[in-house]
Formats: sequence, C-alpha cells, structure tokens
Amino acid sequence: MPLLTEKKAILLALTERPRTVRKLTIEKGYERLSEEIIKEAKKEGISFKVLPKEVFSKQMRGEKCHVCLETDEFSYTDQDLFIKELGSVANPLLCAFDGIYDPQNLGNILRTSACFEGNGLIMPKENSCGVTEAAARVASGALSFAKIVRVTNLARYLEEIKKTGIFCWGLDEGGSVPIWDADLTGSVCLVFGRESGLRRLTREKCDGILRIPTAGKFSSLNLATSVAASFYEVRRQRARASR
Repeated sequence: MPLLTEKKAILLALTERPRTVRKLTIEKGYERLSEEIIKEAKKEGISFKVLPKEVFSKQMRGEKCHVCLETDEFSYTDQDLFIKELGSVANPLLCAFDGIYDPQNLGNILRTSACFEGNGLIMPKENSCGVTEAAARVASGALSFAKIVRVTNLARYLEEIKKTGIFCWGLDEGGSVPIWDADLTGSVCLVFGRESGLRRLTREKCDGILRIPTAGKFSSLNLATSVAASFYEVRRQRARASR
C-alpha cells in the first residue's frame, strides 16, 4: 500500500480521495506542525495515531518524515468505462505509452498531466511498471487526479480511441512535423514510445508523427521531459485559441 509522506500529497489524498485512506500516523511532538492535516482528517472522519519517535521510526521503516498517510492500492480505470466517459469531456487531452519502466518517470508524468489538466494515461499491462509506492511519491499528490487505463493491446485500443473522434499524434525524434506546426487544440491523444522510439504497430495506428525540435546535435529527451514539453505546447495552443 502506498505511503505518502509529503504534506501536499497527504492533504490532496484527504480532500480528493478520502475513501482510499487507510491510516494516518504522526510522530509525537509534530502535532502542531501537522495541524492542517489533522484538521482535514477530522473533517473527513478519519482517525489518526500519534506515536513516540522510536515507534514511529520503526513503523515507517526508517523513512525520514514525521507524518505518514497509508492509502489503498491505486485503482485503475476500466478501459470500456474510460472510453464511455470521454463522450462527456470537451477536447480531451490523453497520452498513451508503448511502455513505462521507471516509476520515477511515471510519477513525473502524472504530475505533468495534473498540471496541464490531462484527462487520462493509457499504458499496456505488460512492459509497464504500474503505480508503485515510488511513483506515488514522485507524483507528489497528482495521483489524486489521475486516471490510468491499462490495456492488453495498445494498438487495438488506440483504434477504439480514434472512433470517438480523438486524433492520435505519435511523438518521435524522427517525426516529420514539428510539434508547434500541428493543431493540438482539439481532441488529442499524444502517443509516446520506449527509449528506442515508437513500435512499428503503434506508429501505424497514429494519425501523424510529430517531433519536438531541439537545438544542437543532441536530440534525445527523457520520456517524462518529452511529455512535459508536449503538454505545454498543447496548453499554449489552447490558451491562444481561447483568446
């Protein structure tokens, strides 16, 4: 079960998904510094324990923190329900992945999606790390806003996504179209590959392939960085179009 130790992440979990909370524990002597957390816990009817330093440290497996929230395992969104719900979303912004192996990358991607109001992440059940405790910590509270779909066959699911009117843009450094030349103001799914790029079948299901132009001879971006740059461009275009 994920353990949250950052104040912001704990408060978001308490306010946005209180039903997933299992246990709130505070180290003795830090009650005053945790007043905001305690107040929110009481508001939601969530009990908490105050433990002596030695007991707290042992229970938290040596974590360097003074307050800890234990939550249920992350609940993934059903793939059929997800497509059904897209019908009520205006110009959804999705991202899909051939695979995510690094929990820190996933955590950062979740933060990016929350910051830029993404509507969901799609990734395969195989070749993906899933939402681990490490990913939850790096997400820093963004998990409270996340919708993640795990699918058996990504290429087939992209076909289903496209039937709802969503345009699927693949992202690859060898893409022919600079990302700022594409119209990203409508319903969009950004599709990212592995470190070696998009798989052939995934690429074939994309409506077009974009690249993020970089300066200099070194053009390889980290996956989480590519997602952040792409989401920012979507946000920029949509903000300009709404003026």
